[in-house]
Amino acid sequence: MWKNGKKWVYSISYDEGCELLLQHALDVHRRFDVPGHIALVAGQIGVPRKVPGSSYDGMMILSKDQINMLCREGWGVSCHGMNHISINNDNVKVEVYESRKLLEDTLEMPVTMFCLPGNNDHLSIVRDHAAQAGYTSILTIHDDINTPDSDLLRLCRVPLHSEYPPPFCSAYDPYKRIHQAIDAGGWIIDYAHCPMPGKPIHAQKDCTIKELETRFETIRRIGGDDVWIAEPNEVVDYIIHKKENEK
Repeated sequence: MWKNGKKWVYSISYDEGCELLLQHALDVHRRFDVPGHIALVAGQIGVPRKVPGSSYDGMMILSKDQINMLCREGWGVSCHGMNHISINNDNVKVEVYESRKLLEDTLEMPVTMFCLPGNNDHLSIVRDHAAQAGYTSILTIHDDINTPDSDLLRLCRVPLHSEYPPPFCSAYDPYKRIHQAIDAGGWIIDYAHCPMPGKPIHAQKDCTIKELETRFETIRRIGGDDVWIAEPNEVVDYIIHKKENEK
């Protein structure tokens, strides 16, 4: 059982923290009362994104004041590395340790969650350093639900996409993993980047604003009073405190 007797949990995260979230997605969050979460590249706050080859390269990233405004509305943050690159033994100090300190100093708030940039290939090295670097949890891109017993250093996220590439070609599914979470008493963490009206920036990495609305409406309708809609850091804190109280 989850907080306040809720039976399952729903969260959503956005990688990068594009400023256009304020223009397009924020109103949807407010209308459905769903707090969001942004994974931030520590070295790129309030400046155009600088990740060559990315579909979101050059897009303006949220500023400190904008991020703090979102956090006052119940949103949360995680560290997405210093430069959004693959992490290895040569750069782990910068990408895992120094990135957290810079992000905390910039935002003037604690940051205890790390979000893997790119893919899951460097999960093992980030895990090895997470606790020493001050993190309590890691967001991955393993597509699955989580449970109260899940490894907090391997949290799964469910991608919100308009269409996956061949050979799967799977289209947007507003019900994705909901019934699995209900049956298992689980926790869904959706993730996207920057939903837009009309068509996504990258169909394999994002949904549209209409699809985001449909997702939230579906969560609210099916979840009713049984779903706890929460920012991911809040859920991690709940799990940690619950386990400590059970010792």
